[in-house]
Amino acid sequence: MRAALALSLLAALAAAPLLAQSAPATPKAEICRSDARYRQQDFTLGNWDVFSGTTKTAEVSMTLILNDCVIEERWTNHRGRDDNGVGLFSFSPLLGNWGYYWATDVGTTTSFRGTLIKPGEIRYVTERPLGNGKVRLRHWTLSQNPDGSIRELSVGTEDGGATWITEYDLKWVRRK
Repeated sequence: MRAALALSLLAALAAAPLLAQSAPATPKAEICRSDARYRQQDFTLGNWDVFSGTTKTAEVSMTLILNDCVIEERWTNHRGRDDNGVGLFSFSPLLGNWGYYWATDVGTTTSFRGTLIKPGEIRYVTERPLGNGKVRLRHWTLSQNPDGSIRELSVGTEDGGATWITEYDLKWVRRK
């Protein structure tokens, strides 16, 4: 009886790896492609000319990288100065929001947390200490317009939101 029990146990242990393989798991490389939260900002993907009014101020390229888990931004300034930059956008399932990290060729860095406002609109927020206990709160929003262009609006406040000042209001037009 012991021998039969031992053989049954061995047979079950030998079959366990085969049974575990029978249920196909989502490969790690596919997780971000299949999770809709990672796709919330796909409306920004592509190559864009950036305008302030009628003046072209920059070019921006938004590309999926790292198994489509991250959007890489490459910003080229057309205002005759440095301040070109690279940004990384990624959704964090742990935090339940987007993160964005920006770095430039003049040493400027900023990090933001983002939230989907509605499909085609995402808002990023950052705070910067100003001294004397004051904080500058900044809202930076990317919104898809009905014509497929994108509005990039940045507003800031130093009085806790009582008054907001537009820092810039840009329009991205898809490059053909």
